Amino acid sequence: MKKISTILIAIASLALIVNYFVPMWSISLDAPQYPEGLGFLIWLNKMTGDLHTVNGLNHYIGMKLIEPDSIPELKWMPYLVGIIIGLGFLVVLARKKWLLYTWTFLFLALCVVGCIDFYLWEYDYGHNLNPHAAIIVPGMTYQPPLIGDKQLLNFTAHSYPDIGGMAIIIAALIAFLVSVFELKLSFKKVSSSYSSFSANAISGMLITITFLSSCSNHEEPINYGNEQCTSCKMTIADNRFGAEIITKKGKVFKFDSIECMLAFMNKSSIEANDIEKYLITDYSATQSLVDASTACYLTCNEISSPMGANLAGFKEKEEANKFQSQKGGEILSWNEVKQEISIQK
Repeated sequence: MKKISTILIAIASLALIVNYFVPMWSISLDAPQYPEGLGFLIWLNKMTGDLHTVNGLNHYIGMKLIEPDSIPELKWMPYLVGIIIGLGFLVVLARKKWLLYTWTFLFLALCVVGCIDFYLWEYDYGHNLNPHAAIIVPGMTYQPPLIGDKQLLNFTAHSYPDIGGMAIIIAALIAFLVSVFELKLSFKKVSSSYSSFSANAISGMLITITFLSSCSNHEEPINYGNEQCTSCKMTIADNRFGAEIITKKGKVFKFDSIECMLAFMNKSSIEANDIEKYLITDYSATQSLVDASTACYLTCNEISSPMGANLAGFKEKEEANKFQSQKGGEILSWNEVKQEISIQK
């Protein structure tokens, strides 16, 4: 084995260790009656989150209780992952290609079997329903997606890997690419394959890692004319006033104006420390979302914002001053705007 291969396998093995400290998978549910959503996290040996509430809702539609203590996989997974980590370090120490190929096969096989087992678990919970449930919708099943989003009655289910799951995906990609690289060297098909393939493999892994790392809390473009304001339920139509709230769980709420966004915070159960960021549209650059806390604001009778606050936000104070010099009005900071709209959080 080449030195670069040994280093990458060591990195892959170390990446798997994070699963003992962070969740592997996240399943969440969105519905109008739960503005911040419900959900739970799957760890190597436990589940955490809104299980009690989810079980209560599931009871009405005939789904079985989700009882972590009765799920055997949560007892086996810490040991299985530990074995894969140990074998990975054995590959690093022995530097034998046959051991690398064996480890990669076992690792990828475990990933495939794990996905199949997870799918079957979801299938069982979503299809084997109590025929005497309080709510029965003929032909309806409630299996959440293996990965992605799915509409289930008035709920939208989201199922995605969490930090631990992304670490497993990255480690599996490293194992696969290193094995292909070493196999290619063994066949000696290209004499100069080491430098070119290793560079491409590392570049590919860096791109993948960057992509997976970007799956965190981020803004979403507002689809003007087609999306509904979370607060007032009106269509978000004017691209000079749109706003967003992004929670630390990654939930995005969209609004037709700054005043609607702050009114929502006044009446919702979401706490200020649960908010990752507030975003507002730059009035001088329509559809450009900027950080609300650093923006400058102008309240002016010449500004007809959707809900009547006569309020606009600007990324640059110079633009706000320019508009004020032409139309009048008062310049406000973010904190002053929050006081103006009477947000108490």
